Amino acid sequence: MEEYTVSRLSALIKRSFEQNFSGIILKAEVSALKVHSSGHLYFTLKDADAVIDAVCWKGIAQKQKVRLEDGMEVRCFGRVTTYQLHSKYQFTVDKFELAGTGELLRLLEERKKKLAAEGLFDQSRKKPLPKIPKLIGIITSPTGAVIKDMLHRIGQRFPREILLWPTLVQGPEAASQIADAIGGMNSLPIDKRPDLLIVARGGGSFEDLMPFNDESVVRAVAKSQIPIISAVGHETDTTLIDYAADLRAPTPTAAAEFAVPEIMALRAGVAEVFSRLTFLISNNLDKKKIFLQSNRILNIESIVSERIQRIDYIFDRIIAARNNIYWKSSVSLEKIKLLKPVVQKNIDEIFQKLSFLFAAQFESAKNLLMLASSGIESNSYANILKKGFAFVESNDSLPIASVKEAEKYSNFDLVFCDGRLQVCPKTLQKNLFTD
Repeated sequence: MEEYTVSRLSALIKRSFEQNFSGIILKAEVSALKVHSSGHLYFTLKDADAVIDAVCWKGIAQKQKVRLEDGMEVRCFGRVTTYQLHSKYQFTVDKFELAGTGELLRLLEERKKKLAAEGLFDQSRKKPLPKIPKLIGIITSPTGAVIKDMLHRIGQRFPREILLWPTLVQGPEAASQIADAIGGMNSLPIDKRPDLLIVARGGGSFEDLMPFNDESVVRAVAKSQIPIISAVGHETDTTLIDYAADLRAPTPTAAAEFAVPEIMALRAGVAEVFSRLTFLISNNLDKKKIFLQSNRILNIESIVSERIQRIDYIFDRIIAARNNIYWKSSVSLEKIKLLKPVVQKNIDEIFQKLSFLFAAQFESAKNLLMLASSGIESNSYANILKKGFAFVESNDSLPIASVKEAEKYSNFDLVFCDGRLQVCPKTLQKNLFTD
């Protein structure tokens, strides 16, 4: 029987494993995943009946399209090796991929339901985008067509200051960089913080877009105090951050269009508002001019003066009647006292009658005053014009009172209650200017 040292036996076992169990494809479920600070991945692969430890070195993990997660069913390409220090064997992964697209869809659907149940996709959480942001933050790769297209489109529509936070947009490390970038933008001082964020990348395969389905990225988007536009992939691509973002854009270029208004459209809108205000002011001035001209032509001053004179006359009559009543009442009372002291008891009745008589006279005067006021209102220029009348005015704002005067002008205006109409006498029938 041959004698071995522990080290020699371990080395023989290691060589035997690696010679006989290399080039293996292992289909299993990932469990107990641990990402070491060194970047190496340590986890277990299991099925219904067995478990095997596994390791994927940092250099290999960084080249993979998919980021490993617990519960993910994968196909691992690699070999069985031993860890001599603890006399244990493990599966060293040289490459891994999802067991199938259906598996990935299942994981995403479960994650979507979980995050939705927490309220991360609720419409009530959505923040309005600023109309004209002063500073726009963009989180994407610093190279490639995406950032160039977005900067070009923003510069065309409404030039704004841009703050770029460069990140990877695919691969295992992309998700953590994107989540850190969102948090970093939000942690900037208020005076340096963007008013709007755009998280963007171009199109790619299902696996390429996986960083934007990562739970840490979705939570960072939902937590952001800055409004976020999600602009990942093409119009048909959908990722989980689309549900958490405040707005989803079908493409990065469309996100640039959503972020800023078109300056030419703004200028046209301002011009339209200015034109409408000018028209309203001009129209109001025309109405005021008609009012003043109508007031002059209809001689409202003389009408009002006449009515005021009538009111003064009515008040004079009221005062005279009151004094007459008092004088007659006083004489009658003296006569009653001198003639028959026995009628003293009827004095109260006489006073009541006198009071009633004075009240009747005053009510009559009040009615005359209201009638006069009503006459003033009904004869105002506005009401006269509303009854179908109009007055004729020359271009130099002089009234035209006869046919002969009208024939002197090449044209004149007919002023109605709601505006004026210019008339050319030569175009009218001649019999309009006959007596």
